[in-house]
Amino acid sequence: MKRSHLVHRNASKRRYPVFRPVDIFRCTILFTTLCLAAAGSIVPAAADQSIASASSVSTATMTTGIQSLPAVPAEKACTDLLSGDYTAVQGAPTRLDSATVVQKSDTNPQDYCLVKGYVSSQVRFEVKLPISGWTQRFLMLGCGGYCGRVSTATSPASTQGCEPAASGEMVTASTDLGHTKSGTLFADGLWAVGNPGAVADFAYQGMHKTTLATKALIQAFYNKGPRFSYFAGCSDGGREGLQEVQRYPDDYDGVVVGAPVIDEVATNTFYHAWNVRVNTDPSGRAILTADKIPALHQSVLSACGTLAGGQGDMVQDPRACSLDARTLICKGADGPECLTAGQADVVNKLWSGPVDSKGMHLSAGDMPYGSELGWIGSMVPSDPTVILSPATVGDAQWSFDFPNYMSSFDAPTGITYKNLEFTKKEFDKLNELSGIYDPTNPDLSKFAARGGKLLIWTGAADPGASPYMALNYYNAVRDYMGAENADKFLTFYMVPGVYHCGAGPTPATADYLTSMMEWTETGTHPDKVVVNYQTSATDKTVAKTRPVYPYPAIAKYDGTGSRDDASNFTKSPPVQIFDDKYDWAGLKHYTPDHTRWYAPGKSQLTGGES
Repeated sequence: MKRSHLVHRNASKRRYPVFRPVDIFRCTILFTTLCLAAAGSIVPAAADQSIASASSVSTATMTTGIQSLPAVPAEKACTDLLSGDYTAVQGAPTRLDSATVVQKSDTNPQDYCLVKGYVSSQVRFEVKLPISGWTQRFLMLGCGGYCGRVSTATSPASTQGCEPAASGEMVTASTDLGHTKSGTLFADGLWAVGNPGAVADFAYQGMHKTTLATKALIQAFYNKGPRFSYFAGCSDGGREGLQEVQRYPDDYDGVVVGAPVIDEVATNTFYHAWNVRVNTDPSGRAILTADKIPALHQSVLSACGTLAGGQGDMVQDPRACSLDARTLICKGADGPECLTAGQADVVNKLWSGPVDSKGMHLSAGDMPYGSELGWIGSMVPSDPTVILSPATVGDAQWSFDFPNYMSSFDAPTGITYKNLEFTKKEFDKLNELSGIYDPTNPDLSKFAARGGKLLIWTGAADPGASPYMALNYYNAVRDYMGAENADKFLTFYMVPGVYHCGAGPTPATADYLTSMMEWTETGTHPDKVVVNYQTSATDKTVAKTRPVYPYPAIAKYDGTGSRDDASNFTKSPPVQIFDDKYDWAGLKHYTPDHTRWYAPGKSQLTGGES
């Protein structure tokens, strides 16, 4: 079913399974550093103390719902790892650059061995190996944006309050996915020109290579592999996690995917480009200006905040809303509390998302109702006098290099947000590599068969990665594998009021990782997650807490106490049912047949198994 940019989709009659009580787990969604990654002093080789005595072996951290695993000490000195030969690691020939001990400090809970190196050809990584307190768990951190840097940070929106991560007892690793980005343009893609191997490493190979290299280092350092391997990533990191689950089902036992950019190509071409183009006047400046955003958002809350079980403070589900911005046009003089006719047209087009001349949507969903505060800096500059460009708005950055440099092995294409045509022909052209970029394969049978677990969450107010992408994938897996089978290994949260990766004007934190660990290690299915909503981007004080539950359940106010306190809410079935399938030009990609593989020296991508 298609919709025009002013007509809201009607709720479907799709039926959902009856909810069963499950154990409630403890939880507290682009970033802060893990405690074990905090800066410590680097110890020279002569002072290497990385071989732990038996008396220094600590007891594993106890967390309700996860297995009690004994801590394992290192079997060799940290610097001894440099003498090993890792070039024979199958699928990931590896060389090390350095191995140094970082000592325990006030900000670093454990001594660890920091290893830096690369996997052929240029996939750089860092691995942090606890010296005496490793509890046999490995956590890979996803990389956001177009990557191009090694980041040891994890998203507080996914892991805030996870004790095993904060205590430093897990091996952690991160990677740049095979290239180095510009220091001046965050969404840099120039590295991709004439470099198909690097494109493939960014698309899917680099994370797998780093996983293999890290497991080889774990085996070398402790003389045993990890008991449990986990992945946590947001945005492109979420996309990377889905690639792992679909292509390399043996890599991880539990995968936490936040705000995934599943439709990587469409998002970084049509989706972001549309937002800039529709809000640019003939002089190159913004039509919709930042001073109009607060009142616009409040109008959305007034019209839609109590729909679908919402409490009025944020939009519970954007699909319940059908506000037409033309109703907000100024009756008299222009002012910040109303819109001009031109601004109303822009707002409706932003809520719609990109369409061609026939009304076909060219990205998976639109700018969700309730996301308006996040538009400032994305396609609405804070300064109304500036020209919209990659230097002034984020959406121009994302849709500048990708269509030009990253969408084809024959780059540059000459296409950017400035001249992109919103046509089916352009869509097909720019999706040449979507088979390696976009993790849309709903067949997770191999991952499920080995006992793997997948938790996906997305913010219902996310303006950077439409929540409809995650809904489309959740729906596709359940349709392909059967809802009952899918529910055994897949769970999904759509979180009201949360912007991209928990950032934005009202940052939000939560702990999905502990829930994943409990599900993986003891079979406790995820249920309640408490989300902490901060006052603002500059004031980290928690203004309210609210529980969320596996979709489609919602949090219902019990009628007593403050609505800002999560303890005053209970789990409830949805009060409104929606169609989880958003029809658009790329919906056909959500099949196993769309997956493609890159082989060096071959001009064409291949399908099927790797």
